[in-house]
Amino acid sequence: MSLAEKYEELCRTPSDIFLHLPRFVQLVRTMDAQHVIELGTRTGVSTVAWLYGLEQTAGRLTSVDVDERPDIGFHEHWEFIQGSDVDPAVVSQLDEADIVFIDTSHLYDHTLQELRIYRHLVREGGLIVLHDTMLERPIGAPLRPRFPVRTAVSEFCADEGLLWENVPECFGLGLIQL
Repeated sequence: MSLAEKYEELCRTPSDIFLHLPRFVQLVRTMDAQHVIELGTRTGVSTVAWLYGLEQTAGRLTSVDVDERPDIGFHEHWEFIQGSDVDPAVVSQLDEADIVFIDTSHLYDHTLQELRIYRHLVREGGLIVLHDTMLERPIGAPLRPRFPVRTAVSEFCADEGLLWENVPECFGLGLIQL
């Protein structure tokens, strides 16, 4: 199955992120993105969308996850790094990107740490994109804040003097223009 066919299939398959997949491709095209950093891959649904968009711009994707590489095949324009996205040894392997996509633990402290680290890896005019801004706290997480990703984004943007947009469908998607 080609990357385009896999992408189209995932766009038709209900999941917690499927409505955002065309938005990812459109962001890549609109920005003519040459590099996207994806933090968190899980089964590779978002990975396929980023790869599909970047295939059209001749760009590349670097994915980081503590878990194993998702089983979506091998792609010349994709690098997978297994490790913690806040580990300095992992961060030091990464180049500046047009887009950083964050979809990892959904914990407030971890998300705030990711925003502070990865802001410096996004080129001027680039984007930080976060999934699950409308997700209530993960099971086992501290009771507060109730919406950890959204709270981390709001506080980060207030501290940095940035604005962000929230797309509420599919558990929310935050877009921070830098």
